[in-house]
Amino acid sequence: MAKQITCECGAVIRGATDDEVVGGAREHMRTDHPDLFAKVSDDDLRGWIEEV
Repeated sequence: MAKQITCECGAVIRGATDDEVVGGAREHMRTDHPDLFAKVSDDDLRGWIEEV
């Protein structure tokens, strides 16, 4: 089963594991939402993961 986070900007970050999704979300925030990068923790991101 795949996992994903859907960003409020509409980007969908997918992966096979929680760590893959968190890593992808970190990269997305680094490039598209740098103001949030330091404010959102990995635990926050894990809480946003959905199984699809």
